[in-house]
Amino acid sequence: MIASLRKADFLLFFFFLAVAAIVAAAPLFHSAGGEQKVRIISGRETVGVYPLDKDTEIEISHDGHINIISVQDRKVCMKYSDCRNQVCVHTGEISRPGETIVCLPNYVIVEIFGSKEGGGEDNAVDVIAK
Repeated sequence: MIASLRKADFLLFFFFLAVAAIVAAAPLFHSAGGEQKVRIISGRETVGVYPLDKDTEIEISHDGHINIISVQDRKVCMKYSDCRNQVCVHTGEISRPGETIVCLPNYVIVEIFGSKEGGGEDNAVDVIAK
């Protein structure tokens, strides 16, 4: 079998291998749909939308509860919460569109979205099912 393989067969194999490697690595070098932002929702209202590339600290007060969200080095974390279970604080950092931090006792949601990642600006369709 190997004797019947020609030089062109090997070149064709390595060409397809290289194309597959480039296609597989493309998401690593491509941004997630433009500028990424952080949306903070408290209760049922959007408190604010902040750029992910600007370091900032946001304090949220809702119904007598306090949450502090930190945006630093394109990562977001719940730095402080006065809730009892601290699940939101222990969630750690998020950095990609679609990731969220939720503080259920204080009704606070922190989510990252890109301009084309269902952020509400373009109403893009995520999934169509039949």
